[in-house]
Amino acid sequence: MSRGIRKHFYAGLIVVLPVFLTIFILNWIINLIISLTKNSFFVRLINKFIYYSGFHENEKVVYIVYGIYLLLIVLSIIFIGLVTKNIVGKKIRKGMDNLICKLPIIKHIYTAMKQIVKLVSSQNSAGYKKVVAVEYPRKGIYSIGFLTAEENETLEKLHGRKFCNVFIPTSPNPTSGMFICVPKDEVTELDMSIEDAIKLIVSGGVITPGVQYDSDEEEIEK
Repeated sequence: MSRGIRKHFYAGLIVVLPVFLTIFILNWIINLIISLTKNSFFVRLINKFIYYSGFHENEKVVYIVYGIYLLLIVLSIIFIGLVTKNIVGKKIRKGMDNLICKLPIIKHIYTAMKQIVKLVSSQNSAGYKKVVAVEYPRKGIYSIGFLTAEENETLEKLHGRKFCNVFIPTSPNPTSGMFICVPKDEVTELDMSIEDAIKLIVSGGVITPGVQYDSDEEEIEK
């Protein structure tokens, strides 16, 4: 493959790949929803409606019916989001959380999933105060972490100096990592949002905040 053809191939790949991956992920989400709900009461009702109405022989009508079904799921999620924002909805949600957290085994799975969703979807997580850099795992090597507490009384009483609690996430899964206690004067606060830090960690450093990616074609030509 000549250099010119290779250059155009990479340029086309940069355009096509994000679109392909987006479609792939959306298709995976839709298939996941369908597989999780295929044996539900509503799906059985839809199947009976399609069969007895004689629409099962028309694939277009079947796709339209299931499209409406998926749309209703999305609208239901939006409705639940609206309801949980008012006082009554918050009380119902809190009661549901308390009920699930009393169930053995299930409570651990539910709590873990809830924390992951909250971490990924929230830019200003209550548990993460700031994005910081610390010399970890040794001097001269810096790791990006999240400041979880600005004080650690136990270590402060023991060593007579200020300590901070820092969570160092792993890449590409920022929900796991190492919890370390670092002297306050050795913690450097970064001018970076929680969301940008998560993107940086998940991408393994590929998506760097403040870096412009508009000149992809120029990079390929070089």
